[in-house]
Amino acid sequence: MFASAAILGYGRVMTRDVVALIQDERDRAIGILRQIEEDGLLIYEAEGDAPMRDVTAKRANRQRQIIERMDRLIAAFEPAE
Repeated sequence: MFASAAILGYGRVMTRDVVALIQDERDRAIGILRQIEEDGLLIYEAEGDAPMRDVTAKRANRQRQIIERMDRLIAAFEPAE
């Protein structure tokens, strides 16, 4: 069976929306990473009654992972040239 033009058009709109959401998340991760690396943002956390500990490096690495994954997803949605 062949998909109708309306269904294909809807699929393209959904794809653009998904890519826009991915790009927003990527931009947010870049912003946080920039705050850590350039502005010296420090992030501390504690679990339960444990003392506060610096988790800045851990969070910076997490933002790098998010950026890398979002880049791969965006590339997967790009049309083949």
